[in-house]
Amino acid sequence: MRLAASLITISSMMLVGASANALERFAGIEDGSDANLKAVCKDYMINSYLKNDPELFFHLLPKSMVSHAERLEKKWYEGHLKRFGSEPLTEYELFEMKDKIEKSEYKGLQTKSIRLRYKAGIMAYDRGTSCYFKRHDDGRWYFGKKP
Repeated sequence: MRLAASLITISSMMLVGASANALERFAGIEDGSDANLKAVCKDYMINSYLKNDPELFFHLLPKSMVSHAERLEKKWYEGHLKRFGSEPLTEYELFEMKDKIEKSEYKGLQTKSIRLRYKAGIMAYDRGTSCYFKRHDDGRWYFGKKP
């Protein structure tokens, strides 16, 4: 009986520990320095977007997107399949990130945009996009649009 209780306790601790490692959805990031936003953008493009793992994407979305989560998750996988094909990918054929960050303001909130070009999978041509971050009233930085 003690063994069973111990196993249940250990299993519960492992489950809690595993979920604590996952990124909180709709939390954004606190450090909006240029260097950090560039690192987050690169991490997103390589470890989330390319490898079809939406965890970081949902972490960088503002809380106003909570009601759209189910639809966004469905479209995430459909969009990845359409853009890159069904083969698992680990690297881009082309990945270029501009050094200059474009800073602006939208509805009184700071914005920063990092332009990049990429090509991978079944893509016939390289594609341009940007990581567009917006600082919200809570002082945290979120995606203003999906790269």
